[in-house]
Amino acid sequence: MGSVMEIRISIPFELLKEKYLEPLLEKGLPVEISLKPEVLDKEDRRAFRAVAKRLREKGLIPTIHLPFMDLSLAGFDTWIRKVSLKRLFQGMEIASIFEPLLCVFHSGYHPDYHRETKEEWRKIFIEESLPQILAFSCSLGLRLALENTFEPDPSFMRPIFETYQGELSWCFDPAHARVFSEVEELAWLEELYPYLREMHCHDNRGKWDDHLALGQGIVKFPEIFQFLKKHSALPLLTIEAKKEGDALSSLAYLSELLRP
Repeated sequence: MGSVMEIRISIPFELLKEKYLEPLLEKGLPVEISLKPEVLDKEDRRAFRAVAKRLREKGLIPTIHLPFMDLSLAGFDTWIRKVSLKRLFQGMEIASIFEPLLCVFHSGYHPDYHRETKEEWRKIFIEESLPQILAFSCSLGLRLALENTFEPDPSFMRPIFETYQGELSWCFDPAHARVFSEVEELAWLEELYPYLREMHCHDNRGKWDDHLALGQGIVKFPEIFQFLKKHSALPLLTIEAKKEGDALSSLAYLSELLRP
């Protein structure tokens, strides 16, 4: 990590390629490229290489958000688990073209299916799925960060990071913690900040994952940044906005929070 928190914008690959690449290059703004499954299937590798080349020419090293929709990396159905890993590995292969700083992924834990058997689910994730994922990432020279999504609380995730300390880091999503977990977002930081490498920045009103501009919801960003400053934590900051205007508003919000 550097001496300051770096801000980047999350953007799907197809939108980056078709609309936003040159404007972002002109501004020198780093990006987190989101790889959707349909794009992995549709796009020729030459398209990924062309975008990666333009980013390298400007000295902008991206992060990558790996595919996550419908994936269950520790699913109890072994067929589902195998195809989920296969899709993740496909994303990792494409990600390696960009020589990214970090790749973010979701575990696929979901309370609708796994709440009553969460210890068994975690055992599969730690002992069967993650060894394969980390071995493959190592072969590609990738660094991985696991993002909290539907996991119930930080104590449930902590053994994952403890088991693979030094190999796996944490991408903190406080908006996910606010709306999906059983404890508030600051409780996540207090327990897991030693593993923190990146933070996704978007807001919500506490009922759904709205991906609002920062400051438009109830996520405790001022308190979060006070905590980060107190503990000298310098995660990568990635704005996840649905609208261009919300991304710009969030950029201004973060710049204000980071002011000395």
